[in-house]
Amino acid sequence: MVSNNKRHTMKSIKNKDMIHPSSRKAQQVMRVVLRKDRLEHRNKVRTSNSFSHADRILWFRHAVPDDVPSLSREQHHELIEEYLARHNDEYQSLIALHRPGKARPKAAREDLLTAVMAKERREYASGFELPDYTSPKNVKILREWDGDLNSVSRIKMLRLHDPKHLANFAAAVAGAAAAGMAASKAAESSAMQE
Repeated sequence: MVSNNKRHTMKSIKNKDMIHPSSRKAQQVMRVVLRKDRLEHRNKVRTSNSFSHADRILWFRHAVPDDVPSLSREQHHELIEEYLARHNDEYQSLIALHRPGKARPKAAREDLLTAVMAKERREYASGFELPDYTSPKNVKILREWDGDLNSVSRIKMLRLHDPKHLANFAAAVAGAAAAGMAASKAAESSAMQE
């Protein structure tokens, strides 16, 4: 049997207004509509992600002075902390609007800022992507960048993890390993006593 992997469009389907709901043609029309919706959704997600990615690059581009040729890892972490704290003033002003003793619902903007800040903190814990300022060549490319989304791929990116989170994780792993060792020794000694 020959596979029918041809991508149909609504234009190519004949007599689409006079079809039985259970027919093969109805299923074909449904597949075309679902595919169109899926492609539109992917395109929308891709453009929104590329805009947020470009906004992040622009923020870091303007945060680093022009006379700095390159940055160290510690300076990269300081920049990330500045980036994560960029909404703190607005968030504090929204919290200040709450009157003590009065039950007032949170503002929508406050909820949005809380969600954005939590998402960025989680991203920093798992790996935060930012422009690589360690190589002078990349710094030069970044400074010459005009904000065009098509040329974002020329900028080399760096993924950094929160050192505090890594230290806490290492301590938790070491604690779990020590507890496991103690439990196995206790089981061993109780087995020997029997």
